[in-house]
Amino acid sequence: MAKEKPEKKNTPKNAAKRSDAVSKKNGAADKKAETAVKPMAVPKQKRSIETRLKILSVGGDLILQKGYHNITADDIAKAAGLSTGIVYHYFRDKKDILIQALQMAADQLMGDVTRFYHEAEKGDKGLEFDAFAEKTLDYLLDYHQRNWAVHEELEALYHTDADIAEVSDGFWQNMYEKMEQVFLLKGANPEKSAENVRMAVNYIECFCHTYMHPIDPKLDQTYMRKKTIEIIKKLIFG
Repeated sequence: MAKEKPEKKNTPKNAAKRSDAVSKKNGAADKKAETAVKPMAVPKQKRSIETRLKILSVGGDLILQKGYHNITADDIAKAAGLSTGIVYHYFRDKKDILIQALQMAADQLMGDVTRFYHEAEKGDKGLEFDAFAEKTLDYLLDYHQRNWAVHEELEALYHTDADIAEVSDGFWQNMYEKMEQVFLLKGANPEKSAENVRMAVNYIECFCHTYMHPIDPKLDQTYMRKKTIEIIKKLIFG
């Protein structure tokens, strides 16, 4: 018959040992958790920044040429003339590359549109808005023409990937808010300004999409452009 093990006495010494064991176990778990959520490298040196931007540029070009689902991080590394390890040093995966490339492009787009408005400050609010609207339409039309394949790819990803949808929604919300701030400073009607700016931006997008993909070739694009400017001007200034 097996002997029963004597029950350990709950002495201060034994309690201290148990406490140390628990602390070591928790410490190991904390260390493991810290390693699991280690952030990606943030480049600070010029060469590192250039490498990161090169990966973003090459990745964007490959997505444009072949489609998001038809490339891998290895393909991006090869096209950039880098090792796969270098790519993973800066980005978690190809989706991380796409998301950061989108954020960079969105910042540039918003900066350009805001600059157009400030450059248009030459006359009364109506004239400066006309100049802004014309330049913005030209810029966005050119942007859509240069990036139509990516635009279509992103439209599909928006409905299938929650992360891409979140980035897209964040961009548009930022666009609406900044545009509203600019318009209010220029004398826009403050009543329902958020709603009116949202509709105005969507009118511009709608015109660009119709221009890029005309279902009816008989549509008068010049007339539609003129009416688009008139409508958004009425929305913003009342």
